[in-house]
Amino acid sequence: MQLVNKILAGIFVGIFLITIISGLTFEQDKEVDIKIVCINAGYCSSASICNVSIFAPNQVTLLSGVQTTREPIIGAFHNITLNSSLTNALGEYSVGGFCKDGSVTQLIDFTFDITPTGFSNNIILIFLTTILLVSGIIIVFGFWIRDGWIVILGTFGLYFVGLFIMINGIVGIRDQVTTWAISLILLAIAAYISVKSGVEMING
Repeated sequence: MQLVNKILAGIFVGIFLITIISGLTFEQDKEVDIKIVCINAGYCSSASICNVSIFAPNQVTLLSGVQTTREPIIGAFHNITLNSSLTNALGEYSVGGFCKDGSVTQLIDFTFDITPTGFSNNIILIFLTTILLVSGIIIVFGFWIRDGWIVILGTFGLYFVGLFIMINGIVGIRDQVTTWAISLILLAIAAYISVKSGVEMING
């Protein structure tokens, strides 16, 4: 039991660390507001201008050479907005362009991710892996003590992950057929284990 606690603690620490180092991530089909900091020996002046282009994961140009809006009070950043109709595709988007303040030009080159939930892909992957691991431990423990209710409780995690993948997809896989196949396999395994345990309890 102590070993299990250490494993779970390690997983949660890993999630925390990945949260810290994760980059820009936004939710699919939601409006995205991107802020660009303009630097020129401090923040840029009120005369600064930024122009950017944004490219979808398949390199289709979503915005081309669009001038950003400067934050009016301090002028610390410029911002540009992608409406929800342009954030349907999952994956990594690219932003490129420049900011010009007098004779100083600052190049802009960074990326951001669009995911089903707005959380980074690493966090989603570890979250799902954690649920599968905990579910597996509960199922094995239930079989070990011969308690069908514990086994059925453990299958809830399999149902959750299967449905999550079916609805939102899975990290690194864009093919819908593969995504559905993985989710259906998980749901079938969960159904088999829970139904078998239920029948065994009824039959004594």
